[in-house]
Amino acid sequence: MAKKVSYLDNLQKELKQFGSAYKKTGEASGMVGPGTDTRASMLRRKQDKDMGQLFGALLQGRRYEDKTGKQIKAKKK
Repeated sequence: MAKKVSYLDNLQKELKQFGSAYKKTGEASGMVGPGTDTRASMLRRKQDKDMGQLFGALLQGRRYEDKTGKQIKAKKK
């Protein structure tokens, strides 16, 4: 069972994940060698996903699971 997360805690978590993905993408794009373009491309897609989750959390109060990245939906009463 997922623990309850406050709005601000969720924003902080999503911001950390986006910041980490942004940093890794920047580091990979500056590397030279075989396979670096593919790695930078994969990291860019992760960065875009994390940015989408950040904006979803910020604007709509959405929450996402850490491991799977799936949206946590409120239980119907």
